[in-house]
Amino acid sequence: MTIFREEVLSVIDRRAFYETAEDYYEGDVPEVFASRPLRRAFHDSGAVGTLNFCRPVVDAVSNRLSINAVIGVSDAANKVIGDTWAFNQLGLDAGEIHRRALVYGDCYVMVWPDDEGNVEISYNTPLTTSIVYDPEHPKRKLYAVKIWETSDGTRMNIYTKDEINKYFVKNKSVTEGSNWNLIDTVDNPFGEVPVFHFRTMRPFGRPEHLDAYDAQDYINKQFVTSMLVTEYQGAPQRWAITRTDTDGSDIDDFEEGDTNRENAGALRNGPGIIQVFDNIEKVGEFKAADPSVFWEPIKDTVRSMASTTNTPLHYFEKTGNVPSGEALRVAEAPLIKKVSDRQDSFGQTWREVFMFVLKINDIEEDVQVQWAAVESLDYLERLDADLKKRNVGISLAQVMREAGYDEQVIERVIEEAQLERQNGDVAGYERQVRVETNNDERNVEEQ
Repeated sequence: MTIFREEVLSVIDRRAFYETAEDYYEGDVPEVFASRPLRRAFHDSGAVGTLNFCRPVVDAVSNRLSINAVIGVSDAANKVIGDTWAFNQLGLDAGEIHRRALVYGDCYVMVWPDDEGNVEISYNTPLTTSIVYDPEHPKRKLYAVKIWETSDGTRMNIYTKDEINKYFVKNKSVTEGSNWNLIDTVDNPFGEVPVFHFRTMRPFGRPEHLDAYDAQDYINKQFVTSMLVTEYQGAPQRWAITRTDTDGSDIDDFEEGDTNRENAGALRNGPGIIQVFDNIEKVGEFKAADPSVFWEPIKDTVRSMASTTNTPLHYFEKTGNVPSGEALRVAEAPLIKKVSDRQDSFGQTWREVFMFVLKINDIEEDVQVQWAAVESLDYLERLDADLKKRNVGISLAQVMREAGYDEQVIERVIEEAQLERQNGDVAGYERQVRVETNNDERNVEEQ
């Protein structure tokens, strides 16, 4: 039995931080009270509800993180990459990995061959998994840890560049003082820790919506309070002032079931109803609550949230008045910069993942990650941008990759374009003709 204090703390120390991030993204946070008496007063009200504006902060970035292609140097490498991508359904799972990395600030993928030789790439939440880095070399991984509960206890795997050690303890809630039993050891023939870290910052990330927490708390309070006030004062309330020369004893209870016409609680209104007032000097009503008292501060808070998180306001207010053209590019410039930063960070991790995939398949080779364009351009603007790229010498294949086309489509388009030029089927090209002279023989391309 062995105690792994640092290994266990590397996972459980940040759990509360990640759970809070998930709660805010899912809109599962309680109302915040400034004082204990208020908390006690509203405890039994049953009023719950949130207007979740944290989710758009994350989704605005996540929706623009789309991988077009992962490309190796050789055909053999590209085949392995393509097969691995398809086997792990990364067309779907890659987006989920990006989203979870943005929600938590960190997430992990594990890469390991299965019993049939297929390389599995599996997502791991930071609630169970962590990587420990060398303090003297922060970019160097010492080992990775995964801790998860089972039906009869808790499991822990420690991944190093040489082996994978698997441990078990019967306790459900482990601490840094738990005694672990070694149950299995698996050799790692690849000489690298097979866990890879997706993060928004280094060495550990911060949730994309972290700066929105306080604003979301205020929005929740305003929203819940508005529901309580609406229930109490959502419709006009009647009042009546009794005459001073009566003792008022007959209207103390204000029971509408009382047959006494002098009971002010008998006041009713409606078609064909005649009101009769005895011993009442004055009647009136309190106006219904004005919803703008709550909604205007909510709108102001959303604008503040947009500013603090670099999220364009039109992602929160679906009014239809979305800026276009240059105004849209200016409004989205901070978001585009943020997305570009995430592409750099996540792209480096994907590069490491697929270089390790190739290593498992005995291929030592670099890879490139091609991302879809993140700028908001209409069709004509994008076409103009693509033409300008071609004019400065960027290949057609690269332009099509950046436009989001699949590699097989790119290859087919290039072959078809070459065939059309040879046949003279494209404007500006004619068939090649053969011209023979007495002195020489040459091909002339008439254009």
